[in-house]
Amino acid sequence: MRIGRKSAKIAIDSISKLVDMNYEPANGELNDIHRRLMGGRKEFEQAVTKAMDAVIQMSSMDLALEANVETADQISTSVSTAVGAIRESTESTAGIATEVSKAHENLTTTIIEVSDESGKIMEDIRRCETEFTSITELSSAAISTAGGMKKDIYGLLDIIQHMNEAIAAINSISAQTNLLALNASIEAARAGEAGRGFAVVAEEIRELADETKSLTGRMGAFVNSIQEASRKSSDSVDTTVQELEHINENIQNVWEITKSNRTGMEHIADSVSSLAAVSEEISSSMNELDHQMQYVSGQCQNLEGDADALAMASQSIAELVEPSKTIESNLSESTKIMGNMARDAFYMLDNQIILNCLNSAVKAHENWLATLKEMARSEKLEVLQTDCTKCGLGHFYYTFKPVNPEVIQIWKGIDGKHREFHSYGVEMISAIRGGRAQECRKIYEKAEACSKELISDFKALIKIIESLSNANIRIFEVEP
Repeated sequence: MRIGRKSAKIAIDSISKLVDMNYEPANGELNDIHRRLMGGRKEFEQAVTKAMDAVIQMSSMDLALEANVETADQISTSVSTAVGAIRESTESTAGIATEVSKAHENLTTTIIEVSDESGKIMEDIRRCETEFTSITELSSAAISTAGGMKKDIYGLLDIIQHMNEAIAAINSISAQTNLLALNASIEAARAGEAGRGFAVVAEEIRELADETKSLTGRMGAFVNSIQEASRKSSDSVDTTVQELEHINENIQNVWEITKSNRTGMEHIADSVSSLAAVSEEISSSMNELDHQMQYVSGQCQNLEGDADALAMASQSIAELVEPSKTIESNLSESTKIMGNMARDAFYMLDNQIILNCLNSAVKAHENWLATLKEMARSEKLEVLQTDCTKCGLGHFYYTFKPVNPEVIQIWKGIDGKHREFHSYGVEMISAIRGGRAQECRKIYEKAEACSKELISDFKALIKIIESLSNANIRIFEVEP
């Protein structure tokens, strides 16, 4: 079948520009070529989309792997340090526990000795109380006896007083008798010879009166001596009673002190008993502590093994990073090759593919900013991509090179803003590691302001691309 020139020219133009065309029956072979090329472009678009997603995911995975390797190394180091510290602490605690155990044994011995001594002291206190009771009874009896003695002395003094009165009466009678004898002698002398016998009797009576007076004088002196001795005895008895009463009061005070001491010793005995019970609990706790220390020591050995295993796992993960980076680099180069191919009519991507990639890049950009905000708030490091060529937006931006003038005008201005935006991530990490918390909020505010400019550019790009799509113009071609 012959192909018309006009029909063939239209088909060839459609194939060269790879645009849609009406399939003429006469252009069978050209129609097949056109279908194959159009199908290949669709598959190329899918390949570009999947490659772009893959390289973005690989970048994220590489970043996560590096962060995890660093974290695993830090954890491994921390675990090793902690295990060493625990082991040293365990050994130190074991030494202290041994010393405490020895001290506890000495304490137990002391408690037993104190308990025995307390018992002896209690027996001595009880004997003292018994003795004090006996002394008090004797003192009371002595006071009672002294009181009776004092009454007897007072009675003796009364008798002596009566004797003095009797002696005074006898002295008076003796004086009167002597006076009568003298008068009788005078009268007998007057009587002469007749009164001689009476005179002799009168003289005898006078001598008897003198002897009576002399005897009563001696008796008075003796009675006065007895009276003076009785008074001194009475004073001594009074003093003795007072002293006995004072001694009795002191004994009562001592008895009260002894009673208080006995009560205190009972409390001490109870405390010693409680202390003995506590000592038994301490002994049990020390045994349990020894078992726990042995268990901790065993766990330290297990932790050391786990730390070694963690270090090996970290090394294994680190070994995966380089191949992963190679894959990422190859994928990045592949996407850039595809980006260059997209400028060719046969591989030119549809604007909707670019819009989809751009929307994904904007979402990744917003997530990055949210991570930076959380870092500023918590002042803690998070996994954050600081390489502007490896973030979602970077892969998209540095892969495609549009040629449409309207797009290029905005496209070129994104690079500097995007690099500045990622520089704030570097500043934030440096501020957190340096402990400069006051700078974190300011860094985020600058990043947020830069992000607003980028988002504004993205929205402008989306608006231009949608306008070009309505005019059936792709960003990789110049308007006719």
